[in-house]
Amino acid sequence: MISEPYFYISPLTAASILAANESCWALLYSGQQREHTGRYSYLALYPQETVSGDAFLALAEKLSSDRPAMENAWVGYLGYEMLHATEMLPKESQSYITLADLWFTRFGFIACFDHMEKTVTCLREPHIAKPAWPESAFEPVAPSVAIASLTSPISRDAYLTAVKNTKEAIMNGDFYQANITRKFTGEFREKPNPFALFCALAKASPGAYSAYIQMPDAAILSSSPERFLTIDAQGAMESRPIKGTAPRHSDPAIDASSRAKLEASEKDRAENLMIVDLMRNDFSRSATFNSVKVERLFEISSYATLHHMASTITATKRAELSTLDAVKYCFPPGSMTGAPKIHAMKWCAEHEAIRRGVYSGALGWFGGDGSCDLSVVIRTLILQGNRFEFQVGGGIVADSDPVAEWQETITKARGIMAALGLDAKILEEI
Repeated sequence: MISEPYFYISPLTAASILAANESCWALLYSGQQREHTGRYSYLALYPQETVSGDAFLALAEKLSSDRPAMENAWVGYLGYEMLHATEMLPKESQSYITLADLWFTRFGFIACFDHMEKTVTCLREPHIAKPAWPESAFEPVAPSVAIASLTSPISRDAYLTAVKNTKEAIMNGDFYQANITRKFTGEFREKPNPFALFCALAKASPGAYSAYIQMPDAAILSSSPERFLTIDAQGAMESRPIKGTAPRHSDPAIDASSRAKLEASEKDRAENLMIVDLMRNDFSRSATFNSVKVERLFEISSYATLHHMASTITATKRAELSTLDAVKYCFPPGSMTGAPKIHAMKWCAEHEAIRRGVYSGALGWFGGDGSCDLSVVIRTLILQGNRFEFQVGGGIVADSDPVAEWQETITKARGIMAALGLDAKILEEI
C-alpha cells in the first residue's frame, strides 16, 4: 500500500531517527545529484524475508516482474566472489571480514525520497505499522572514532611488484588490462556508531550511489559514484563504467589542469575504451539484436576528491530473459576486472591473495516489475564488530607507471580516510 506524501526531510535525518534501534535496514542514498541519476533515495525498514549464500537460485525464485517496482522489492548486494557461481576460476579462501557472497532482503517499509520534487512517499505491507515520521530535520552527530590498528596484507613494494608483473603479462599477450586491488584492514579501539560514520563518509565523499546496509552482524558503508547496471520494467539497460582517475585540488587552477590532463590522457582513454568494449560484449549476451550502443564516451565528472572518466552503454534486454539473467551475464562489473574478463579475473585472484568480498561487487535493488538499479561497490567501508576493511585499486595497462598506479590507490582512499579521521598519507607508510 502507498501512503500519502510525508513531510520532506533529508534521508539521513529520517534514517538517524527511524532506524536508531533497528538491527537490519538499508538506505540507498543519492548523496550527489547528476544529470543521469541521483533523483531518488530509498530508506528500507522492517525486514520480512532474507536470502543469502553463494548461489543465484534462491534470489531468482523470489523476484517478480508483474508488480509495482517497490512491491516485492529486494535490497542488498552481490559480492565479488559470486563470479564463482557462473565461472570456473580458482577460489581464494583467505578473508578478514567474512560475509555471505549474496545478501538480499525484502523489507516491510520503504520510503522513497524525491530530491527534485521534495516529496516523500512510503510503501508498507498492510500488517506493518506506520513509523512515527520525523517532524523536523537535524544534523546527524559527528562520529567518535579511535583507530587501534591499520594495515594491509599487500605492502607498497608488493603492490608495485604486482603492477610490474601485470605489465609483463600484458606485453606477453595474456590480457589487455587487469584491475589490481589492495585491501586495508584495521580495528577500532571501541566500536563506533556505524551510521554516524556513514554520514561522515557521505559528507567527505558524496556519491550518487551511496548506500548504507545494516545487517545483524555487519554494516556496509558505500559512497560509490559508479553505476553498474540499471534495467527498467521495459528492459532498457544502461551501464556507466568508470575508468580514468585524477585527483582534485583546492587551488582552482591546479584542479582545472588536473581535470584537463585526465580528459586528454591517451592512456586513460585507452583504459576506458577497453572496458566499454567489454561491457558491450557483456550486454550483447542478453540484448536484442543491434540494440547495444555507446551513448557517451570519455565523459569527465568531478567529485569531492577525484575527477573520473566514464562512458555510457545502453541496450534492450531480450524479453525471454529475466533481469537477474542479464545481471549475471554482466557480473562482476567489468571496470573492476580487466579485459579479457576471465583471464583478468584469474590473474587478479592470483596476485591479490585475499577475497574481495563485497568490494567490487554490486549493490542496490531489484523491483517487483522486473527493474533493478545496482552500483559498483567502490569507495566502501565494511564494519564487523571492532573490525573494518576497505579496498582500492586501478586498471593496469601496458604503459602504466607502477608508482603512479600505487599513488592513485592512495588518492582513491582519501574519502574513507577522511571519514575515519585520518590523513590519507598514512597509507603511504603501510
